[in-house]
Amino acid sequence: MSLDGGKSYEIHEVYYDEDGKPKMYTMNASRPFGESTRELRQDLMWMMKALDMPTLTLQDFPGLEE
Repeated sequence: MSLDGGKSYEIHEVYYDEDGKPKMYTMNASRPFGESTRELRQDLMWMMKALDMPTLTLQDFPGLEE
């Protein structure tokens, strides 16, 4: 939730089971990282690709606590 009560979004690493269903996610949001500008650019590109993936919510992870 954003400070003004609206929605906000973050990118988290998500791990999927063998059936392709989400089973775990990282607690903290990801941030771009690289040991060179080339690696940083690649990391940003992966994050941009994540924006094309379905948006997941806590309901997509039954049994996991917030």
